[in-house]
Amino acid sequence: MHVSPWMTATATFFVQLLILFIVAGFIVVLRKNQFFRSKVKIKPLDFWPPILLYFIHEISKNGLSGSFIPEVVIVWLGLTLIVLIWQIFTNPHLTYRKFFVTFWRFSDLFLFFCWIVVGIYVIFEAL
Repeated sequence: MHVSPWMTATATFFVQLLILFIVAGFIVVLRKNQFFRSKVKIKPLDFWPPILLYFIHEISKNGLSGSFIPEVVIVWLGLTLIVLIWQIFTNPHLTYRKFFVTFWRFSDLFLFFCWIVVGIYVIFEAL
């Protein structure tokens, strides 16, 4: 039985989505533990950026001639520099902690958006 490439790309995309929800659910369960909550102040989405980078690489290398990671990382870091410059001019008391929290939260949103766009692109490219 022949499985078409778009079916494989779609299945990969949905399995990756399931893995993201499992990771977020695991962190939510850990946060209910009082010991874990008092020691580590972490949100469920904080684990997503490295996982999403790996997923973008996997889904794009299987569906295309090469990985989209270089393009995604260049745009991600370019937008991060723009956000940093904006924060420098709007907040004279900027600290490393404030910047890196903003950077990581921005990374959550941006990489999730990129993963969805790359996934849809790979699926439609395989049609």
